[in-house]
Amino acid sequence: MIQLAPLMVALALGQTDPYVRSRVDAGNTNTQCLYWTATSVTWQQSTYGNPATQGDTEFDAIRRSFQSWQNIFTQCGNLVLTEGPRVDDRQVGYKRTGDNRNLVLFRDRDCTTVVPSTDACWDNDTCANTFDCWEDDDNTIAITLTTYDERSGIIYDSDISFNAARFQFTTADGPTCFPPVTTNCVATDVQNTATHEIGHFIGLDHTRAAGSTMNPSAPPGEVSKRTIDSGSRDFVCVVYPKGMASQACLHPVMEKELGPKGGGGCAATGPGALLPALAAWALWLARRRREEVPR
Repeated sequence: MIQLAPLMVALALGQTDPYVRSRVDAGNTNTQCLYWTATSVTWQQSTYGNPATQGDTEFDAIRRSFQSWQNIFTQCGNLVLTEGPRVDDRQVGYKRTGDNRNLVLFRDRDCTTVVPSTDACWDNDTCANTFDCWEDDDNTIAITLTTYDERSGIIYDSDISFNAARFQFTTADGPTCFPPVTTNCVATDVQNTATHEIGHFIGLDHTRAAGSTMNPSAPPGEVSKRTIDSGSRDFVCVVYPKGMASQACLHPVMEKELGPKGGGGCAATGPGALLPALAAWALWLARRRREEVPR
């Protein structure tokens, strides 16, 4: 699934719809959409934060980003995004055993400088977790790694990583930074980036719609994505309607989550409903995809 990220971006570049839902196969409308069926999702920040950011302001900036989405969910949605305590965990991705966390973290080391080119982690995409470094494209600002069931589209886990190895993240309000970066200007804005990535976290794909939070590019100094656009707001209201079950694309609405903690199963009603036995398949049907923000 990791190799699909560039294809996903290429497919999304021509999209101008107010919002585009992420799919099991990126850009393929014949496959299921990705979405949460839980009524509450807890997210947590790594205690390491981003040492290069002034003070601890990055934690508050990320919190504001989640709150912007939560404000919409409170108005018209069915999902509660809850912040859990900060953790020392630096591992992203879905764990088949043990607790799963929806983690937000900054990687401030470049894997190419700390990992030998002969290390096996390059072949199985595990360098980031093994060496706590950024292993993706240099020009990618942030990545959302989502694990989901390929049959139902139900999301099990979603983690957001910031490329602090290559980008200078700031939290200030002000003009665009020019070297040297100060505390009163904007280089790569944490809140701008996080608000976009949380869109992926809840099941949004990229769109080129004017002014969209889910536009796939973010030039230096940009802060416009801090404010969630009306199209992305409509996504929340339509896909996660208040007082109702979250909406799938290709089969009846899910009624409840039956799977284990960190995973998910489903029960559905109507013709062609998926069976509760899906919960037993969750582990070997799980797939992962990276949603990225190119510079």
